Amino acid sequence: MIYGHNKTIHGTQKLNIEIDKRGGVVSVWFRCCALPFDVTVVDEDRAIEMAHMSDGINKRATINAVDIDIEEKP
Repeated sequence: MIYGHNKTIHGTQKLNIEIDKRGGVVSVWFRCCALPFDVTVVDEDRAIEMAHMSDGINKRATINAVDIDIEEKP
């Protein structure tokens, strides 16, 4: 299933990550679609590296749609 482009009521182009008071990720969304996720705790060097990378990506990249495979339960 392709979710996004101009087929949703929202037009956001970034993921929304919800965290609890301690900073733990509790959900990841693209527009109104909850996405699967996992959480990896990284060391300080990796955290610094990714913070710099994220600054650049956030200025240049947008998400228009996500391609989702949903397994049907019997």
